[in-house]
Amino acid sequence: MRLIIASLASGLFLTACGSAEVQTPAVSSDTKLKLTQVVAEAEFPWGMVFLPNGDLLFTEKEGGLKRVAGGEGTPVAVSGMPEAYTERQAGYLGLAVDPDFGTNRLVYVAYSKGNAADNMTAIIQARLSDDGSALENVTEIFAADTRNTALHYGARLQFAADGTLYATLGDGFAFMDLAQDPKKTHGSVIRINADGSIPEDNPFADGTVGHPAVWSYGHRNPQGLYYDADTDTLYSTEHGPKGGDELNLIRKGANFGWPTITYGVNYDGTIITSKTEAEGMEQPLTYWVPSIAASGLTKLTSDVYPGWKGDLFTGGMNGPAGLKLVRIDMEDGKVAGREDLLTGDAEGFPIRDVIQGPDGHLYVATKNMDGIYRVDVAE
Repeated sequence: MRLIIASLASGLFLTACGSAEVQTPAVSSDTKLKLTQVVAEAEFPWGMVFLPNGDLLFTEKEGGLKRVAGGEGTPVAVSGMPEAYTERQAGYLGLAVDPDFGTNRLVYVAYSKGNAADNMTAIIQARLSDDGSALENVTEIFAADTRNTALHYGARLQFAADGTLYATLGDGFAFMDLAQDPKKTHGSVIRINADGSIPEDNPFADGTVGHPAVWSYGHRNPQGLYYDADTDTLYSTEHGPKGGDELNLIRKGANFGWPTITYGVNYDGTIITSKTEAEGMEQPLTYWVPSIAASGLTKLTSDVYPGWKGDLFTGGMNGPAGLKLVRIDMEDGKVAGREDLLTGDAEGFPIRDVIQGPDGHLYVATKNMDGIYRVDVAE
């Protein structure tokens, strides 16, 4: 199935809770895109990663781990996954492969563990069997603080150049105030070694004023994570409440403000806080009002799309402001503008994850049951 969709420029974005110091302008390009479905049989795909041999691994929120030989075609189930809690936003979520996968075949999966009364984001390490059909030697390497909600798990995973593993952890919704406590993992980005041990240079490694694994805190529900090896920079996209989705540059030990500061409001329109900035709290590189449910994040390092190399891309899951792919025009580490893509049809295209494939193309997973697509340039 092919969809021909023109790229459309977005309008200027205004805040509901005060004005930002600098508005992010709309940018536009002449590039037109078409979507080519590469995986049709995918039910609520969540995280994706390509293996060195070109196979595609992806998680389904309720279906576990799947593999697609050659990156296109019919997926097959990978056995050996632990049982997950799969209510509402809970399930099988983030995915990463070890930097040394070619020799150790290790994969990492973030999932929701437990039950309605007591659950958490957990991360496992496992070896993918030689034939790709099963996980072996499954080991839990991290478990976040518990909660009793089925919302806001974070759960994106990214390896850094030094071999450490970053993971996002949501605030658990009802536990949002704990995002301001660095001793808790609610609403944080953590950094651990591949075996789950704590790096000695973590900001709270000794545990006296913060949780040893916490790298940054004050987050709501980070649903995109990308490590830029060229600049040793970590970026994250984060769901705000009603308004206030963010793109953040993640810094060691930094407080990103939630819920003390935000550009959003409660879903019923009531005010969470009157503050959009505060001393000692980070500002986003850009933010969205109304929300787009920014999900998945990657940097384009190829020349497939003219003029877009070096830009960031994130998906939007919820309408009417979402349902699209967003190009974030990056210049010297700063956001120069934003362009909304894949918005040519009436309903838009809800995107859960976006990655770059070994062929240099972007690949997107839908929020629902529509499958996985390659983003091609239309002739």
